[in-house]
Amino acid sequence: MRLFMPMVFVVAIGTLATAAATIWLGYEFHQFDEFEDRAELTCTPVVGITGASDITAMEGRNVAFLSVLDERGDAERGGLVRFDFDNPLDDTSWRDRTGGRPIGLDPGGIDLFEERLPSGLMSYRLFVVNRVGLEVLIFDVENNGNLTLAERFTDPRLTSPNDIVATGPTSFYVSNDTASGRQTLRGKADFLVGLPTGAVFHYDGNSWSVATDGLRFPNGLAMSEDGSMLFIAEMRAEAIRRYNRDPATEALEPAGRVALGSFPNNLSVDSEGRLLVGAVPQPFAFKAYTEGLRDTAPSQILRVAGDRVETLYQDSGRNLSAATVATEVGGRTVIGSAADDKFLMCRS
Repeated sequence: MRLFMPMVFVVAIGTLATAAATIWLGYEFHQFDEFEDRAELTCTPVVGITGASDITAMEGRNVAFLSVLDERGDAERGGLVRFDFDNPLDDTSWRDRTGGRPIGLDPGGIDLFEERLPSGLMSYRLFVVNRVGLEVLIFDVENNGNLTLAERFTDPRLTSPNDIVATGPTSFYVSNDTASGRQTLRGKADFLVGLPTGAVFHYDGNSWSVATDGLRFPNGLAMSEDGSMLFIAEMRAEAIRRYNRDPATEALEPAGRVALGSFPNNLSVDSEGRLLVGAVPQPFAFKAYTEGLRDTAPSQILRVAGDRVETLYQDSGRNLSAATVATEVGGRTVIGSAADDKFLMCRS
């Protein structure tokens, strides 16, 4: 009997602690919130490309590259698709353009660097985070839209690369969301507790450096049109961090933050200089959906102008699940998803 009572006490304390932790996590990660379908956009689904999680447009053209991976279908390899919005029925808009290189490809964030050559012709390079090799890939974009793997970069500190912004033919910023790697137990704990172990690294074409650190799961990156400001989606902090950037040295200086009330994923800048944010309203539902444990997950697209935040698109998952990105392409707003079998073409 003397042994039984302490055991009952321990079990009771453990049960209460588990219940308290569950309630805290539910509130911390908005699992008890309800999301109604509402939008300032009229959207048309494009079915047939699964897991278009990031999108980068070619300036002045109705063309974009999509980073795709069918997570729910346990695809062995992802792909990079060049989608022509003027010719969506052309079969070239639906196939991987990498030619199978590299063999291991789990594409995360992507960015397109455009440069006018002395000849007057335009040169395009696609920068890709590859989560298989913990590396950054650079592809040359051929005239026919195919991609030729040109360069690969990695660093021992690049343990969990997420998104990328190109600043030159071989220079870039890349976010590293947690120092331990997002698939490790420590990395998952970092996200749950919100530890500031994330960083943004810079590669200047010759060497790596830490551009900024002490971030709570930095995810998407975007840069202003003139290159004077870098935006970082600090996912676990539910905020956007702004940094003044010196285009000559590429050094960053903190310039404030914008609270969102949702968990930001990928970022882009529209034609008016506003941020488009693919947000994750409920991370647990998002994770369960991408792993095939539930049928839907809510989606949210925010627009940020200065310190003003407005909801551009919100969906319970009925029309699109687990949105991750919104990008302006030729007057349209294109919304991609982590694992849905479609993306959306929208107009205001």
